[in-house]
Amino acid sequence: MFDLKGKVIAVTGAGSGIGFALTELALRSGAKVAASDVKPDSLSALQERFPSQLHIATLDVSERESFADWAKCVVEHFGCCDVIINNAGVSLSCRVQSMQREDLEWMMNINFWGVVNGVEAFLPHLLTRPEAVVVNISSLFGLIAVPSQSAYNAAKFAVRGYSESMRQDLRDTPVKVVTVHPGGVKTNIVINGKHFESLDGSSTNTEESAAMFERIASTTPERAAQIILRGVEKGKPRVLIGRDAVFLDLLQRFLPGLYDRVTVPVSLRGRRRMATP
Repeated sequence: MFDLKGKVIAVTGAGSGIGFALTELALRSGAKVAASDVKPDSLSALQERFPSQLHIATLDVSERESFADWAKCVVEHFGCCDVIINNAGVSLSCRVQSMQREDLEWMMNINFWGVVNGVEAFLPHLLTRPEAVVVNISSLFGLIAVPSQSAYNAAKFAVRGYSESMRQDLRDTPVKVVTVHPGGVKTNIVINGKHFESLDGSSTNTEESAAMFERIASTTPERAAQIILRGVEKGKPRVLIGRDAVFLDLLQRFLPGLYDRVTVPVSLRGRRRMATP
């Protein structure tokens, strides 16, 4: 078991959602947390409750040099780092035929390169520890692909492949690698994203997409944080969050070339029902 108490944990995207829940739960477990976000203001209340355990920073994970500077700052502040949780992410809904290159690059810079930047910045420090963990947040959409999510699928499949290969590269080191695949978790990822087209190809916007996501997301950030940290403690290489992630993971395993014939029609029917007054 990996005991969180007394460990130093760095969390990106900690200002809301899963990142905020991870930060709070880790603090209550006795860990010291370095929390970063592009908008870290919401963390001030936690700073008042855990003044000596929490260090807050503003960070854009797509900026490689800024990430490296933050890692140095964390080690200087706490003396070490034992866990990096690459959690920060955004969403994008748009079909391939109408995708703008700058939107695709925006997505990849945050959701994929943000993870790589975190690993590059913290791995040298983690390798000096007697035991350490890299936690990379992929997605259910790192297991299955759906219409209008080509950019998001690309980023999250990339995180999965990068993490699973890294796990093998680090097998003989003190560093463990955990890949997390959340299903629908009630976070702000949609409201903070860019949304142009829905599953059926119809036009949409951020507000409509956020409302739809809120109706189907079944897992709370607090529950997701519990599952993730439990997976870290138990040394699990892969963590699935939510019954939707568990079911669809099994479906794509048994029907790797056919699962979309099941998932897409069901998703479209559900979207139409929810869109009907």
